[in-house]
Amino acid sequence: MLDPGLPAGRSNGHRGFEQHDGPRPLVLTAERQVKRLASIDFPVPVEALDRMRIPKSFNPRSPQSRRDLASALRTKAGHIPPERARKQRSQAADDREIAQLRTAIRAHPCHGCSDREDHARWAERYHRLQRDTSQLERRIEGRTNTIARTFDRIVALLTELDYLRGDEVTENGKRLARLYGELDLLASECLREGVWEGLAPAELAACVSALVFEARVSDDATTPKVPSGMAKAALGEMVRIWGRLDALEEDFRITQTEGVGQREPDLGFAWAAYMWASGKGLDEVLREVEMPAGDFVRWCKQVIDVLGQISAAAPVSGVRRLPPWRRMRGRPLSCCCGGCGVLVCGVTVRGGRGFAVAGRALPRAPGGAPRLTQERR
Repeated sequence: MLDPGLPAGRSNGHRGFEQHDGPRPLVLTAERQVKRLASIDFPVPVEALDRMRIPKSFNPRSPQSRRDLASALRTKAGHIPPERARKQRSQAADDREIAQLRTAIRAHPCHGCSDREDHARWAERYHRLQRDTSQLERRIEGRTNTIARTFDRIVALLTELDYLRGDEVTENGKRLARLYGELDLLASECLREGVWEGLAPAELAACVSALVFEARVSDDATTPKVPSGMAKAALGEMVRIWGRLDALEEDFRITQTEGVGQREPDLGFAWAAYMWASGKGLDEVLREVEMPAGDFVRWCKQVIDVLGQISAAAPVSGVRRLPPWRRMRGRPLSCCCGGCGVLVCGVTVRGGRGFAVAGRALPRAPGGAPRLTQERR
């Protein structure tokens, strides 16, 4: 024993001693191994056979020191024969089924082959390569047919919604073909169900903004501010229709991870679009919604684009094209650059130098940057 391994403390009654499992002596075996033992290594009490002084120069980490001390230990205890553990007979040796299998292996023709081990290694390599090849083929097949499977699922969904009838495109399908965007199917369903009928231009702009706007950081803790009255009811109906479409897409295994599917409409820009289309000042709108002017202009452009698509796709009984003489809140709807624009759902669309939202002109400055102005008469 090189070290008794007693814990710090004065006696067995010391509180610090009770936190240990007992002494852990460091010993040197006759095979020159240094081990630290625990109480579990002593199923029976240990009897001291003899004593030997350990040299002060002994270093348990030095192989030479361990070799010399082990040699001295064997010399001093040479009259005591070391006890060696006897190997017990395995239970498998007496198992009748295992014995039959061993006999069958020895009787197999390949058992006497001199190259048996080489053949076994080649066979193992063959089966491993075959498994890897099968996995790669399955992965390639899955990725190759993904587009085709997704297309078939979309066709099945559109057939369920009466946009397709076999190889024929229905009237609803022709209306959907005029809409482009992430929520084109939702916009088409809103037109079919007349969700936007009877809305004022500012209310329509607020509802359409939910089809294009997407917040940079989603915040579920706050509820976005929306206009009251018919606009609020229409936005709620849009969310309800989206929930129905989302359930159908889930039934047909259409997910947004594959680049298709209808995301949830975002109502975060509805109040800003409503205020601007209602004639509020730009500074007032930007302060109210806390949005940079550049982002505001970008979302207004997208709202105008979708309004143009809706005007082209709207049925006669739905959202209709307004005549050029239509006025909103006493302000004429005209293009700020002096030319005539195409009036769409209370929104004057003008390509080139500028555009207007519900009578609100957003021309471009000579340097190319958007400039926000208000038409006054």
